Amino acid sequence: MLHNETRKLLIDAWNKTHNAREVAECFSVNTSTVYRLEKRMRETGSVETRLSLRGRKPGLSQTDLQNIDRIIQEQPDITIHEIREGLRLQVSDETVRKAVLKLGYVYKKKSLHASEQGRPRCQVQKGGMEKTYVGERHKQPGISGRKRY
Repeated sequence: MLHNETRKLLIDAWNKTHNAREVAECFSVNTSTVYRLEKRMRETGSVETRLSLRGRKPGLSQTDLQNIDRIIQEQPDITIHEIREGLRLQVSDETVRKAVLKLGYVYKKKSLHASEQGRPRCQVQKGGMEKTYVGERHKQPGISGRKRY
């Protein structure tokens, strides 16, 4: 890949000589590179590298990110899957999860306590001593209403 300064010098040499083979030998490039850069100069007026057209394009637009932020503000306990379905986004749950993290929210998983699980041995009445749980287990599931900075 040629640097922008080299590209400009190549076009200057082309404009002086109009000999693609000679210019190509001087800059150690193929003649097709000379013709391609000359064509781009004619069409766009510039031979600089187009950085904005590189790489993978984002799956979510700015509008999608704003809608995700709005829906989380309205319903803080919404799940990633519900966000994707509610906004009819054509991306995976993982893409939505990354967008939520990018917006600065903290994602919390819902963990089922024994009494909430559908197992028969957990449905019986508590007897004897009662346990108190401390920590993450009693926090609300979904997306935290506070943003990380």
